[in-house]
Amino acid sequence: MTFDGVIFDMDGVLVDSERMYLRANMVAGRQQGLTLTAEDYAPLAGASNATANAFFQKYFPGEKAQEFLNDTYALVDQYVAAGELAIKPGVKPLLRILHEANIPMAVGSSNYGRTVHEFLAKVGIEDEFAHIITSDDVHAGKPAPDIFLAAAQALAIPPARALVVEDSANGIQAALTAKMTPVLVPDLRTAEEILMDIPQPVLVAPTLTHVANLFK
Repeated sequence: MTFDGVIFDMDGVLVDSERMYLRANMVAGRQQGLTLTAEDYAPLAGASNATANAFFQKYFPGEKAQEFLNDTYALVDQYVAAGELAIKPGVKPLLRILHEANIPMAVGSSNYGRTVHEFLAKVGIEDEFAHIITSDDVHAGKPAPDIFLAAAQALAIPPARALVVEDSANGIQAALTAKMTPVLVPDLRTAEEILMDIPQPVLVAPTLTHVANLFK
C-alpha cells in the first residue's frame, strides 16, 4: 500500500482538542440549564459548521444557540490560553517519517481557518504542512468530500492516491466519498462506535505510531 500524499484531520488527530470542545459544550450547556451528556454531543465530532449549528439550534432555539456557541468558544479560548492544548502522541515522529519519505502532507479540517492555524501554531507544527484546507475554503464541510478533494488538488495528487487520517465518522465518510483511503485513529469514541454506520471496511490504527508503520 503506497500513497502520494497524506491528509490529516486536525481536531482529535493532530491536537488533543476534542476533549476541550466537549468539556466546553457541557459547561456552556449547563449554564443554559441543559443537561446533555457526552454521548449527546458525540455527533459533533468532525461535523461541518453547518451541521453543528443545526444541532445547537435544535437544543438552543433562537438567540440561545448563538449564546451557547459564544460561551463554548470563549471557554475553549480560556483552555488554550491556559496551556491545555496539547499535540497528540506520535504526531512529530509520523511527520518526520513522511518528510524523510518525501510524501507531501496537508491538513483538511472542518474547523474555522483562524482556529486551525492558531491551534497548529500553538503546538509548533503549522509549518509542517504544504497546505492547510479548512471550512473557510470550501462550500460544504464533512461528511461532504469537499475539504479532502481541495486538499488533494492543492497537493497535486489523485484522490485515489491519498491517505486520510481521521478520528470521526463524518471524516471517514468524507474520505470514502472522495475515493480516498481513510485510516481511523479513534479519539473520544471506540472504532466500533465510530464505524457502526459506515457501509464498508475501514483501516483502523490504534495510534499514530501504527500509521507511521505504514511508511516504514
